[in-house]
Amino acid sequence: MDVTQLNKLIQIEKYHEGLAAGVAKMWNLSRDGWGGDTRVMTEDQVKKKEANSDNIELYLALDGEEVVGYCGLSEYKEDTGSLYIPLLNVRTDYHGHKIGKNLLLKALEKTVELGWPRLDLYTWAGNTKAVPLYKKCGFFWEDRDDSTHLMNFIPQVLNTPLLKSFFEKLDWYEHSTRLIEVKPDGIKENGFTFYEYSWQNAETSARVQFERTSRGICLIETDEFILQMKLADHEVIQEEEREFEIKIMNKGTAPLSFKADGNDNGRIKYDFVAEQMVEDESTITATFTVEKGDEPSHWRTHPTIKATVWINELECELKLGIFPINPAKIEASYSGNLSFLEKETSINVEITNNLRENAEFQLILPENEQVVLEKQTFTVEIPARGRKTLSVPLTVKQHGFYNPELTITATKADGQKLNFEQEISVAFKGLGEKFGGESKDFWHIFNGLGQINVRKRDLLMTAAKNNKKNQPFAFMTPKLGKPYSLEFTKKKPSSVTWEINDSWIDMKLSLESAEMEGLFLTQTYRLFGDGIIHTWAEVENKGEIPHPDVAFSQPVYHEFEHVYFPLDGEVVHFTENRLMEIGELDTKRITGNWYFTEGHSGPIGLAWSEGSNAGPESWQFIIEDQFGKLEPGARAVSGVITLSLGAFQNVDEIIAYAQQVPVQKKPETTSELSFNADQFVIQPDAVTDITLKTYRNSYLNGTLTIGNEIHAITAEMEKTSHSMTVQTAPLEPVSILEATYSGNGTEARLREMLLSPSGSVTAGKEDDTLIIDNGVISLKADSDFYPGIYSMEVNGHEWFDHSYPELTAKSWWNPWAGGMKTVPDGINTFSLLKENSYAEVVEVADSEGNNWTGLAITTEFKEHKQWKGVQYTQYYLMLPGVPVVGSFAEVKGNGGKNLADEVWITDMFIGGNQLTDVQISVKDSQQAHAYHAGSEEIPLLLDGDSYFTSNNSEDKFYVIPNNDADRTEAYTNKEVFQLVSRHKGEFAKSAPLFLLFDERRLTGDLLKKLRRVQF
Repeated sequence: MDVTQLNKLIQIEKYHEGLAAGVAKMWNLSRDGWGGDTRVMTEDQVKKKEANSDNIELYLALDGEEVVGYCGLSEYKEDTGSLYIPLLNVRTDYHGHKIGKNLLLKALEKTVELGWPRLDLYTWAGNTKAVPLYKKCGFFWEDRDDSTHLMNFIPQVLNTPLLKSFFEKLDWYEHSTRLIEVKPDGIKENGFTFYEYSWQNAETSARVQFERTSRGICLIETDEFILQMKLADHEVIQEEEREFEIKIMNKGTAPLSFKADGNDNGRIKYDFVAEQMVEDESTITATFTVEKGDEPSHWRTHPTIKATVWINELECELKLGIFPINPAKIEASYSGNLSFLEKETSINVEITNNLRENAEFQLILPENEQVVLEKQTFTVEIPARGRKTLSVPLTVKQHGFYNPELTITATKADGQKLNFEQEISVAFKGLGEKFGGESKDFWHIFNGLGQINVRKRDLLMTAAKNNKKNQPFAFMTPKLGKPYSLEFTKKKPSSVTWEINDSWIDMKLSLESAEMEGLFLTQTYRLFGDGIIHTWAEVENKGEIPHPDVAFSQPVYHEFEHVYFPLDGEVVHFTENRLMEIGELDTKRITGNWYFTEGHSGPIGLAWSEGSNAGPESWQFIIEDQFGKLEPGARAVSGVITLSLGAFQNVDEIIAYAQQVPVQKKPETTSELSFNADQFVIQPDAVTDITLKTYRNSYLNGTLTIGNEIHAITAEMEKTSHSMTVQTAPLEPVSILEATYSGNGTEARLREMLLSPSGSVTAGKEDDTLIIDNGVISLKADSDFYPGIYSMEVNGHEWFDHSYPELTAKSWWNPWAGGMKTVPDGINTFSLLKENSYAEVVEVADSEGNNWTGLAITTEFKEHKQWKGVQYTQYYLMLPGVPVVGSFAEVKGNGGKNLADEVWITDMFIGGNQLTDVQISVKDSQQAHAYHAGSEEIPLLLDGDSYFTSNNSEDKFYVIPNNDADRTEAYTNKEVFQLVSRHKGEFAKSAPLFLLFDERRLTGDLLKKLRRVQF
């Protein structure tokens, strides 16, 4: 954009759907301001996002018809008494034109208009351009480790009657004298943090302080007076009587009329009234106590002393938040994940001295049927504000939730004793044991190793098979709509219960909606012993009015690692190197009701009902159910969401579960950045179309270099998939197309394999042997000798070890034929030779229409009792001139036999002229190894990068098993070298196995591209 053409007047307007396309364009042109990502936002995504949003207002900045700025305004979910700016953005090319300022001031104006006392937002510490703007607009940066949280109290200032007359003379923005620094704010004193505004002009001045934890005014100074509420310490011991004071100083000549009163506010108990004329200054003192209760969170407003004050009949409210404490904080933990009955163990009890002086603490643990304590009383000296950890020896008698109430006495240096009680909580988990419990911050249920924890503060649910604090997965607070509300983040359930069944334990949370009158939500979490969790919601209208558009939303947070997602009909694997973020998914491309990850926390799978809608929304994954109209008395139930914590070990198991079918074939996976030829088999002089495709929600933006050709793909082209015609001649029989993609913040080296047939495949017969030759590979079979291929010569070198024409005994086998065959597992050589087999030359078309020629060997079981009636054919197929053999089995008749649980084996004996000439190259996670065949007994498991070489051949011999196969096994001793590939037996046609010969070193990922060929 040419900023000189910027319209003189930027309009601030409220969002409507007609502006959705403009909002999408704004986000796509704002990427540089958000780290330079290339995610794509569409008009439909904007419409859906804003329709589901809980914004009170959404303000847009418009330069003519161009949307150049965005500012949401909603109710703050983490605390009471505040609105919130969830997202503020100005298009990067419009920075520096005060658009962000105008949007912020508009949001503040609306907050004042609605009577809310505060406006909050979050940013990041490195946002050095925006932080000064936020502070100039009245925000204070809270000093916290876990987030960059800012609070703005200007609405409270402007809505306070005592201050209104001053702001008839002062402009709160223009006349601010506050020092702006890019660091956290606050004046710290006796545990309190104070935030101070100050203003001055030629007529007057004013100063207002807010106390951080009460979010309220604690000091006002004007030209006429100073008013302040004070307390000696922020931390106050529960049930101990303390004092606070209110001071008024008259800076003028006329007396001030002063009144103040206040009484009980939640846990804080006090009662005072004062009224007087103040000539000079006056101090009012009152006592208060704090009742026992939960420790306040820094996310929320703390218990607060509140006083209403009138000066000359003008009102204001003074507040001071406090942090209620016991003389000590006691927390317990158990280091083990499982506990064992009748075994001596211990728990750790950490004691933090909250007093400002050294003290001795005596802890008495009560007797309990669940444990036997070695001793009940412990005494420890702890310095002021220090901590110590005690080891409490015990023997567990019963599994369950151990939460005794400790009796504690703190003895100060002067002999004063402070007595209090506090519960500790520890879970003693056992295999198959189901129980529930409540700790200070969570509700829990347990089943064996598994546990579910629901955080009391906001109903966030985590689950794991361990007791670690940080987990990669969470169900966020459920939401009812529409429009959706965050009310349950601040609402305590009316009840939390658990119910034990033979196989599972349920936790039920009951919630009443205030925003959708009469609607009650029951959220159920069901924990099975194998690591499966089910969750669903029931919504009932117990009110008297219908609700026309009821929906349920379950947000999910997940730190993806090694994730598989069903996109565009493919199973796409996102690598562990570049982490996948939820926002990089496109809802429209999701084609399944599952995903699966393989991170450091183990395999985690998620599946949802096919009737539910699912997709990304910012950094969350949302699963949504639409209930429609809910009449009084009506109920609706959401689809079940299934979370697997290790119960499903691989992606094919979660797919089968989500589709509610038995596990069948393993899916072929696709890379997140795929590079594929439209045709795998092409003629030597042909051109081919190549497609580059990203499965992340980002437009391709870079250059693709293929040989000497450079193809530019720019973001302006708005493509996630780009095809181009490439001149590939002259081609080799097996061609490797090398390419480099430089763009989207990465440089990727890409490879594609192409097969280029030439010449012809000839068939012939010598005596009883059928011979197939494609000019490179010659295969020989004699079904009267053995139902398999006994010889395979490649470029004149024999790779198979065999005994043709006579069966013999060799090593562990008798009779032994060698070569290569596919048979059902459990069929020995004697049984196989009793059956009738015949071989023939065949031509078979692959799935892309290419004709492969080779041998078919058919065996019909007539003698074997278990396999009688089964007829199957082995295929060994080739293209002319291509050093590749494709082999598969086809069941022509199952004879009524159930093949579902059967396993088939393809084996081959490698050796040729001299067994010791063969080397086996494998690669494990540490290093590459080469083993010599025929030297000693060595069993091996091969990976996709394994290959074989011979001293008598330049070729490397690669075996690419079918995708349903287990890892290829290899066995060598001084007489034989055998390969075995096992695969599932329920098929009409098995997926093909391939043998490939090439002088080059080829990787497993490249070789797997042969699996594109199916018959």
